[in-house]
Amino acid sequence: MKALDQHNINALSKIIYQTNIMPSGKSDSFKKLSKKLILDLQNGYELEKIKKVITSELITTYGLSVNENDVEKITELIYSWYDK
Repeated sequence: MKALDQHNINALSKIIYQTNIMPSGKSDSFKKLSKKLILDLQNGYELEKIKKVITSELITTYGLSVNENDVEKITELIYSWYDK
């Protein structure tokens, strides 16, 4: 289980940024989403619920249009990182 601290928020934000989901953004653009995802994972959210959170946040907060493959890839990366 990852702690909700600045190091982990920054690390997860960088992982999301590296997916190139928002090419014009910066790695710290995803700090809010990263914090939310870490909290959700700590609360035991399952894969499908995390996918819904990611999709919702990318659309409503960042104004992005996303496809299911992108969300799947991001979700897998997040789960892999969180389980390390």
